[in-house]
Amino acid sequence: MTVVQAPGSSANVGPGFDVLGIAIGRHAWVSDEGPLRRSGRADTEPCGPDHIARIAHRAAGGTGDIWFDFDLRPGRGMGFSGAARAAGAVLAGVQQGLAAADVDAAAYEVVVGLEGHGDNAAPSVHGGIHVVTGLETLRLSTALPGHLLLWVPDLQSATDESRASLPTSVPMVDAVFNVGRAALLVAALYEGRPDLLARATDDRLHQPTRLAALPASAAARSAALESGALASWLSGSGPSVAVLVGDDSVDTVVAALPADGEVLRVDVDERGAVAV
Repeated sequence: MTVVQAPGSSANVGPGFDVLGIAIGRHAWVSDEGPLRRSGRADTEPCGPDHIARIAHRAAGGTGDIWFDFDLRPGRGMGFSGAARAAGAVLAGVQQGLAAADVDAAAYEVVVGLEGHGDNAAPSVHGGIHVVTGLETLRLSTALPGHLLLWVPDLQSATDESRASLPTSVPMVDAVFNVGRAALLVAALYEGRPDLLARATDDRLHQPTRLAALPASAAARSAALESGALASWLSGSGPSVAVLVGDDSVDTVVAALPADGEVLRVDVDERGAVAV
């Protein structure tokens, strides 16, 4: 049995709207030889023709039935669709016997075409932290300090609806603000300056509008920062909130987060979509 595992993602990362994404340690799996037993959610039947993993699998040249499982939360800003598509597309490349680099290149092109968002596609295919411009993606050779958590409430957010609520233009001062914060974020990671990350993950392009529609998420982000988190941002289009914490503040920050959401330790998945 061939099983491919692909990570979800936390996209946008504050000021990096549509250009920054981080692979997270929650996954989708596909198999080409029968049902999976990874999470307890697995269907016993193969994916139907409209399943997003199967569509990606076929688009990448895969054949035969596939089965799907996941421990990601759909509609929570955790990159569920990107992970499902990456798993299906990479399985197709593995079935064709392609070299690993060719599998990833072909899968990324398929996934970003279907997903429409490279900041979700690149982390799910390649793992790690990515800067994306169109079809081009660059993996940052640096790491997040501390531990990455997700505060996940029991509600969903539709990416298309959330995106439709955003303004189609912004004042020059806000555009300059975001350029500066995105540059500061990358510089702070490379320079090992966690003290700059709270400021570096601020944003004026998408988070204010989205958080205004998600008051529980806004409260979780504020609670995280006020209790000593290194940084916090709306994960994808929400409603989940990403929280970066240092070794000595995990318990304090977790205790401060609102009780109406689950706290998951996800950290960064460095491997991307791989046969396991």
